[in-house]
Amino acid sequence: MVLKGRKPVVYLPLPKDISDNAEVFEVRGTGEVFMDYESYLKRYEWLSEKKFVDAVNGKSGLTFWEALDSEAKSSDAIENIFPAVLKDPILRKVQFSTIGRIDELVNAVYDEFKKDFFPGENVHVFFPDGEHFWGQIREKAKSVIEQLYSMCAATYIDFDRFPMIRGPDGTIQRPAFSRYFVRLPETENEALVDDKHLRRDKKIFTKQNLRSFLRNSLQREAWQGAPWLVKEHLAIQYRLPMEIPAHLMQDARLLASKVHLRRAIAQHASVATGTIADVQQQQMLKMKPPKGRRSNKSEEIVRQQQEMARMQQMQQQVFLPGPALAPLLMILKHPGGPPHPVQQGYHQQQPIASRIDPRPPPPPPVIRYPIEDLELPPKHDGMTRPQLSFFTEEQKDYVMAGRRVSFDDVSLDSMGLLLEVWNTLNVQCEVYVLDSFTFDDFVDAMKYQGTDPVCELLEEAHCAVLSILVDKNGKSQIVPPMRDIVTEVDAASSDGHDDSELSTPQPDVPAHSTRSRLSHVDLAYDNPRTPTTDKPHRAAEMLAGRGWKGRTGARDYEDGGWQIIVIGLLHQLSATPMWKARCENILVELAPIDAPATPQTAKDRYATLDVNLRISALQIITMLSISTNGIKAFLDACMEDMTDVRKRKIEHQREKKACMEELQVKDRDRKILWPQNMPDSPKPESAEPVSLNGDGDDTLETNGAGSSDPDDQAPTAGRSLRRASDRKRKRDEDTVRREKERAEKAEAMKEKNKQSKEFKKLLKDIEELKSQILKHEEKIQECDADLREANVHRTKMLGKDRFCTRYYWFERNGQPFGGLPTSSTADYGYANARLWVQGPDDLEADGFINLAPEDQKQYRARFGMTTTERRKKEEGATCLLNAQEWAFYDDEARLDNLIGWLDEKGEREKKLRKELCEWRDKIVQYMDVYKGFREQEAAQKVEAEEEAATRVSTRHKSLEGQTATKERCLKWTNGLAIQEQGHLHSQPEKKAAAKSRSKQAKGVATLVSRSTGKPVTRQGGSYNFK
Repeated sequence: MVLKGRKPVVYLPLPKDISDNAEVFEVRGTGEVFMDYESYLKRYEWLSEKKFVDAVNGKSGLTFWEALDSEAKSSDAIENIFPAVLKDPILRKVQFSTIGRIDELVNAVYDEFKKDFFPGENVHVFFPDGEHFWGQIREKAKSVIEQLYSMCAATYIDFDRFPMIRGPDGTIQRPAFSRYFVRLPETENEALVDDKHLRRDKKIFTKQNLRSFLRNSLQREAWQGAPWLVKEHLAIQYRLPMEIPAHLMQDARLLASKVHLRRAIAQHASVATGTIADVQQQQMLKMKPPKGRRSNKSEEIVRQQQEMARMQQMQQQVFLPGPALAPLLMILKHPGGPPHPVQQGYHQQQPIASRIDPRPPPPPPVIRYPIEDLELPPKHDGMTRPQLSFFTEEQKDYVMAGRRVSFDDVSLDSMGLLLEVWNTLNVQCEVYVLDSFTFDDFVDAMKYQGTDPVCELLEEAHCAVLSILVDKNGKSQIVPPMRDIVTEVDAASSDGHDDSELSTPQPDVPAHSTRSRLSHVDLAYDNPRTPTTDKPHRAAEMLAGRGWKGRTGARDYEDGGWQIIVIGLLHQLSATPMWKARCENILVELAPIDAPATPQTAKDRYATLDVNLRISALQIITMLSISTNGIKAFLDACMEDMTDVRKRKIEHQREKKACMEELQVKDRDRKILWPQNMPDSPKPESAEPVSLNGDGDDTLETNGAGSSDPDDQAPTAGRSLRRASDRKRKRDEDTVRREKERAEKAEAMKEKNKQSKEFKKLLKDIEELKSQILKHEEKIQECDADLREANVHRTKMLGKDRFCTRYYWFERNGQPFGGLPTSSTADYGYANARLWVQGPDDLEADGFINLAPEDQKQYRARFGMTTTERRKKEEGATCLLNAQEWAFYDDEARLDNLIGWLDEKGEREKKLRKELCEWRDKIVQYMDVYKGFREQEAAQKVEAEEEAATRVSTRHKSLEGQTATKERCLKWTNGLAIQEQGHLHSQPEKKAAAKSRSKQAKGVATLVSRSTGKPVTRQGGSYNFK
């Protein structure tokens, strides 16, 4: 039964009056016939739409023929898999069922038949001693079989379960249970067991198989409350009732739902009894049989007469003869209603309305969690979100003081840009040829002011990003769509009239000139006339005839060179509205109008530039570098590497599974051989001395040594001789027996040694399998780590809370947890070590928090507060208003409190809590590493200050040396660039370095592994993860 829009596809009827010679068009699969080609084509196109659903397995997005083929294959598979013994009782159970959803129907049937077994069914039999066998149900034991006779017919009631027994106090002494006679083919015996010791095969009777079987076997009409109907061919096969009860028909449901009809019947109750019968007869005549059921007129008349007779009997109270049957009838339940008590001797009619029980109020709708987070009622336990930490004290004061404090240090809006640049340069450090560095070092480098000593991290970060924008031939590496934007900006800036130009006539400029070519024209400061407009900066003059692309291609970075390139690039980007405001603010500081347009000015101005403007400038060129060929190739290579790693991981998992299966077999054999190879228990030592030959008391002299009477010697000697011969015979027998036992023991020892060798070999195999399993697990963990580090395409968010606040742990993917192991700062042991929190986006805040006044009134009526008030109450004082504000957690206790604050009943917080619980141990581990490093650093700083105070009179340290000891960012060096290029980005290439690298093949890069420190690529060799 193919569906479209949750309704079965209805085939069109055959056209009438078709002549034998007429040309017709038949649709394959449906058998529909059309007289004209246009109608056929229209129907064919409708069936070709990928909007059909396979009703058996629920596949959607199929054409009609694809869904029909899928349904046929699924039906055959289900018929073969599902137990044939269960089909009859399950279909008999669900026939005419009114359970609405298929999921609820599956759950109800599964719960009822999970502990119910039927003759002919194969089951597992578990005995109390631990043994289990395969068995087949032969018969189900019966507890009670009663036969009740009414006035017209006989009714049989079977109680297949032994009833529950309760004590006088109401406690359950024995729960209800069933017993079965089970045939055991392995032992050729039968056993009487209860349902607690029987189990089906878990792979056969599952909810998924049951759902597929019911989908394949049932159908129902497309109106609310329609009963489930077994398909006609199955109902005939299993002899199921096919006549739908009248109270389940659609018209009967509609009539029953009309209250005014009941009142009308009650008002006319005093009229003759025939009036009610007429009304009921009219109602029955209006009822229509369900669609898809074939019936002739005679069958309809008989059915209507039967239903009318039944409804007339319901008008009167039933009287059954025989008072002994009344208590037993009390337990009978009417289909779909409560138990009906029996009243005797009552023949008078009552109004129908008086016999209709008032319906109880519908139960409240069941809430299925999780739901929208803000739809959950607020908790009044006084628990708020743990207080956030801010990177500087100024940021904390800014938030606590109602955002009325200005910034002298890093502003709160710049934290997002800092994190973006740091994460980009560390995740894709191989492309930038830049060694990894910690977030604290990066912030210190961006705040560093001065030129002596030079901050290598600051210069290398800028030069590495600029080098990827343009290759050594001066060709731009930016790819569309960013390249188109930059090209348009370049053309627009050259064709348009620049504010820095004078109002006097200027020489003609080529039509497609760039800003770098404007230097061929007389500049403003060379013209003695006063310009009509004031220039905001002198960025164009600083290029001095060389464009930023040419300078970058030549790698002219020294002596203020990279600062000039940054100024030229920002000057070009300032022509577009996207970056105009930001670029102009930076250029006014880097190329002021009152300073000479020289590289030294650019260098000095950048050394004292405000940290927030530095961050903004670096963020602009870094985001521009993302749209380059190098980054694109790197992402493609990482994607291929991830595919190879996944294949390798699957192979290790397959081998691990094979080893575990083999280990189970070996371990079972070990348990079988263990009793025969148990070590012997130590034998207790005998306290009495044992004679070596065992004949110390069988001689005449020994036995007669105590006798002194000479008369008694003769008879004593005779008796002793007879006893000696008996003892000799016994000794011979014992000798033979001992020899036999010794031979048996020797044979047994040989067998035992043979078994012991097999047992030892078995133990050795088990240990080897365990070691192989451990190796495969280690390989799988390595693959997981490789996949995590190779997932560099985007930063993954941990999740959002109820107020759409975002949570990030940047070490989660794309980089090692503690940075590259070969980095100059690898001994720090951490990279960021903070759980960062970002405020909600404006679009999310408008949809969930900043509601309209009418919606806020409704929310207040439901929960007693608005969403804004709830946010202030539950988030506390450290509340982040928008996505430009960032804070963090770096303490284990606050992290645990945050996890406890999240509510699993909410959709967003359930996902966030799951991610935090999964990564909690790793986050806490590196939080502790960061805390220990800061404590160690503080102790070393105090010790260094004390030593400097004691030696200042004799050693006279210079100011530069003291600065180098204080600034931690100065300790970082770009070892990756020196290893691959032979020089830093900020320094020109040396000839000696070029000669030393002449033996290396051209174009072959030697990268460093993050986990082992060996000179390989990101995860292996040549991006193949080998």
